Amino acid sequence: MLRILCKPLKRLSINQMLFGSHLVLVLFIVVCMSYSRYASEWNRHVSYSALLAEYSIKSHINFFSSAVAGLNYANLTMSSTKQLIASMEDILYFEVSGVSDYSKRPVKVQYLAATQELWRADVTQSEVNRSFDTLLQHREALLSPDLSSPIKIRKLNYLLNRSETEYEALSRSFGLTQSFQLLWKKPKLNDLHYQLDQEDCVLHVQVPLTNVSGGYIWAVIDASKLTQIQHALIKELLIEAISALFVSMFLILWVSHWIVAPLKKLAASMRSEHAYQEINSLSELQRTDEIGQLARAYRGLLVKIESQLNILRTKSDTDPLTGLGSRYKYTRTALPFIKRHLGRGEFVGMIVCDVDNFKSFNDIYGHTEGDNALAKVGNKIAELARDSDLAFRYGGEEFVILCARPSESQLYYFTERLKLEIEGLGILHAGNMPYRVVTVSTGGTIAHHSFRNQQPLDHKALQEHMFNVADKALYRSKEQGRNHVNWRAVDMETKN
Repeated sequence: MLRILCKPLKRLSINQMLFGSHLVLVLFIVVCMSYSRYASEWNRHVSYSALLAEYSIKSHINFFSSAVAGLNYANLTMSSTKQLIASMEDILYFEVSGVSDYSKRPVKVQYLAATQELWRADVTQSEVNRSFDTLLQHREALLSPDLSSPIKIRKLNYLLNRSETEYEALSRSFGLTQSFQLLWKKPKLNDLHYQLDQEDCVLHVQVPLTNVSGGYIWAVIDASKLTQIQHALIKELLIEAISALFVSMFLILWVSHWIVAPLKKLAASMRSEHAYQEINSLSELQRTDEIGQLARAYRGLLVKIESQLNILRTKSDTDPLTGLGSRYKYTRTALPFIKRHLGRGEFVGMIVCDVDNFKSFNDIYGHTEGDNALAKVGNKIAELARDSDLAFRYGGEEFVILCARPSESQLYYFTERLKLEIEGLGILHAGNMPYRVVTVSTGGTIAHHSFRNQQPLDHKALQEHMFNVADKALYRSKEQGRNHVNWRAVDMETKN
């Protein structure tokens, strides 16, 4: 079968073979690069739109959270709240749902942009009936023949007006809830808190409330602008791909016409995964014609690439701003570190630090000063860490430190000293109250072989678990008012 398939290919000239193979290669590259760029650009536009919507909601999250926590329907349904929601760009639907912190009652408010209606979605018939009974009681009291006091009359009129307003609002909300049909189904959102529904041309964004009992804000955004961007992006990529294809075909024809058989060996070397190791064995290096020049240039290029790759490997391990390890280095070295030091019987600590209110710092002092502050914090971390420790800038203003000590108390001492030393840098930060200087919130967790039984340990799962536990401890420090250190125990039994 293979001979039958290869027989027609044997009739082709070398130029034809080169043209055909290179054309397929160019098509593959153009398609892959176009798709890669499309995916990258499209995801960037979607995430940017979702980020804008999320920031728009988060700027008012405290208002909605406090209203839900205190069961304050007046704030949730007042006209200014409706105007606030309506002012959000391309909003189609807005829902606030949660549980009151005090009465533990569910709270739900909905807004529909098409009708510009904002109403309570948790009103029951019994609640409407009770409101109506209260209204009747106030009317009967006002009509009582025994009522003669002007003060009581004014008071009853006030109560009657309030009862009428409450009854009308409840009746209206109940009616809207009964007649309202939601056009969109709330999706199960990922960790990014957003999802694009291209079928309905909407963007779903969900932001959690900050009250104790929890809740969320679900917003449905009109994604028609994203669709327009998508069509324009596809058109642009098609034009670029077709242009690249025509240019490539011309080049392939030209190269195929002038390439000769001796270059096949160079081509084979270029396709080899071990080209750098085998370059000196090429006989074409000894030639004095153009092929020899190309072979020697190819060898020089491989040497240069290998040298640059070595430089890039070194640079990729170092964060250029702080001089600490990069996130890439963390992914490469954290697991061996944990394995090595647990095997020595040491207490291994994973510490996650985050500069407090750093966005506010950038807003007040600018990004240049923000970079300077991060550099100082990074230098202090490097100064306090031992040579055997690993310190990384994990991303933005977040740092990760891996420590190994003979005892837990030494790890606790290290984090407390780190907190005090960074605060002691005295970097002014007017947006970090009440400290007014740059501080860090810290979360940590400790692993030790004595924390588990004798079953084999999955170190990869342990590493991920330790980071998650330390991250939760970090957020606990944030909740306590920042500039705190919290430690959480790691459950190594679940990692077996």
